[in-house]
Amino acid sequence: MGSVLAVDLGASSGRAIIGKLENGKIDLKEISKFSNKPIYKRGVMSWDIDYLFSEIKKSIIEARKITEIESMGIDTWGVDFALLNEFGDLITFPAHYRDARTNDVLRRVSNLVSLQDLYRVTGNRIMEMNTLFQLLALREKNPQFFYQAKTILLMADLFNYLLTGKIATECSIASTTQLTNPYTKEWSEYILNSFELPSEIFPKIVGEGNCLGIIKPELGFGKMKVINVCQHDTASAFISIPSENRFLFISCGTWSLIGTELNNPILSEEAMKFNLTNESGYNRTTRLLKNCTGLWLIQELKRNYEEEGINYSYGEIAEMASSVSFNKCFINTDDEIFLESGDIRGKIIAYAKKTNQSIPNEPKEFFRCAYESLAHKYREAIQEIEIVTDESFEEIYIVGDGSETTFFCQLIANITGKKVIAGLTEATAIGNIAIQLIALKKVKDVSEARKIISNSFNLITYMPV
Repeated sequence: MGSVLAVDLGASSGRAIIGKLENGKIDLKEISKFSNKPIYKRGVMSWDIDYLFSEIKKSIIEARKITEIESMGIDTWGVDFALLNEFGDLITFPAHYRDARTNDVLRRVSNLVSLQDLYRVTGNRIMEMNTLFQLLALREKNPQFFYQAKTILLMADLFNYLLTGKIATECSIASTTQLTNPYTKEWSEYILNSFELPSEIFPKIVGEGNCLGIIKPELGFGKMKVINVCQHDTASAFISIPSENRFLFISCGTWSLIGTELNNPILSEEAMKFNLTNESGYNRTTRLLKNCTGLWLIQELKRNYEEEGINYSYGEIAEMASSVSFNKCFINTDDEIFLESGDIRGKIIAYAKKTNQSIPNEPKEFFRCAYESLAHKYREAIQEIEIVTDESFEEIYIVGDGSETTFFCQLIANITGKKVIAGLTEATAIGNIAIQLIALKKVKDVSEARKIISNSFNLITYMPV
């Protein structure tokens, strides 16, 4: 039986993992891991597409050296996009969601339309980084690029296009854009018309498991299929949760996404007040999510110290943070002061002064402040989700890089008062692989895939103390 290849691109790193179903278990083999750092093009913070596509091709080459690869799937972060011209060529490098060009766009948009109406129509949390607002900022500041565009592709769609020459967008990643209808899962005519966006540039939306095509012969990779997995990384990660009951979920990477699965979106005023977002999941389900800053703060603190010649591993960082017996400074991790890259220590100090708190001094105190503040943000998000859904959850599944840090998982259990189940570090790749196996008819459905995942990986339980 052939293997499948999952390419999981996050906002700070990417990896490629081979998945093989054998004897009722999924076996993983990581074949590459690479950084994903923004570049500046014409003064705009952008993604280095040439480098990323080169790493994807290298990963395919390495995978084919190891085993026969029957198919591959790519998942990425949401909202960011590329524009193609009439010849199918990239117009400019895709802008990074942290670029400052969308600053103040919400104020300008709110003068034209009701932000409440936007939420009721799309179900997406109103955020300046959303695709809709990025497009409006692009049209205003770089009309020469906007009006050349004949096709818009989200990031995973772009790499699929570069591999196959075929154009489509997948439902879960389309649902991050503030441009789709949360019930029909199609592009919203109301939104496109309201903002005078040309409907013809938006590709057909397909479901997960769609076989997009075969990799172009000129790339020399044989007849490998490219499958539209749940292309938003969080949607793929949801697939991997081996629970048959309703569950809470925290995907803990550069961003943290906290949420649960629903049959239908929730578009209430309360959901909007709490900044909850509705995104599409597998089989037309809805993921009700709170999008929060995640390990970005830890990553930035680590980078700040590296700039001073002090190199800490993430293991050392967790050990230092756990040695602090009492944290005296709490920050709102979603405060706009922490959104952009820079001197995070200086920003924490400024926040502490502004809020009349003790100021961290040693590295361990800064890291403890960040970790504990994140855990409190998770508790707040969970309480909001329980209010909106009118449900109480007993268990939290934590996946992603944060699930590797024992100290952090226990901290979350203690602060939320809920049982935490962790261990699926590669949850996104596992979900990516599961959708490919279903598409190839090697696994019946997501329910069966979750049973296989439960038998394949060891999970660790943390009880609150």
